[in-house]
Amino acid sequence: MRSLIALAAAGLALAPTASGHGPPEGGVVGYVSTASGLKPHVLGVSVRVLGGDDRLRLANYSGKTVLVLGYEHEPFLRFTAGGVYENVRSPAVYLSRERDPAKAHVPASADAEAPPRWRKVAKGQSFEWHDHRIQWTESEPPAAVQRAPDEVHLISRWAVPASADGKPFSVSGFLGYVPPPGGSGGGASPWLIGVVVGIAVLAGAGLVLGDRRARRRSP
Repeated sequence: MRSLIALAAAGLALAPTASGHGPPEGGVVGYVSTASGLKPHVLGVSVRVLGGDDRLRLANYSGKTVLVLGYEHEPFLRFTAGGVYENVRSPAVYLSRERDPAKAHVPASADAEAPPRWRKVAKGQSFEWHDHRIQWTESEPPAAVQRAPDEVHLISRWAVPASADGKPFSVSGFLGYVPPPGGSGGGASPWLIGVVVGIAVLAGAGLVLGDRRARRRSP
């Protein structure tokens, strides 16, 4: 119970970032993507989702070279102490420039199997992009949302593969749906409700599973 309360408090602490600026800029109203962490954890690397589910931002202060893989597991982005680089041969570079992947133009020179060709895109240690793995990109809402559009839903869990100095890790998170303000569910703080309920549901499932395992081990 204490763990659940702590997690709910963490959700409250995150709420101003998620809900303090109205509808998400660039995102699709109703969908909220949340980065839950790195597996395994990499000290000095942080991630967050911007604009509801619009963009993924990674900051690398670890001193290590962080490589983010594209949609075909090709080298996509490289974060170093000297800046951030994109692989111009990666199809993900061009797909991730547009919120709607159908509007992206992928040149014939893009080839996931080709050796990387790096181009500097940022002088600092952070970069943000439209990552379609954290979004709902279909034209029709998920079946659960179609059945109950006024309810909060967990749509999917996602993972973005990466490595730090050659050691694999992944950025993990989940995509949820929260009824937009003005719906029958009320408009007090839908983004806050989504964050807290999402964290509580996932945490609760983990706590219940842990409790069952503990009971099985006990004599």
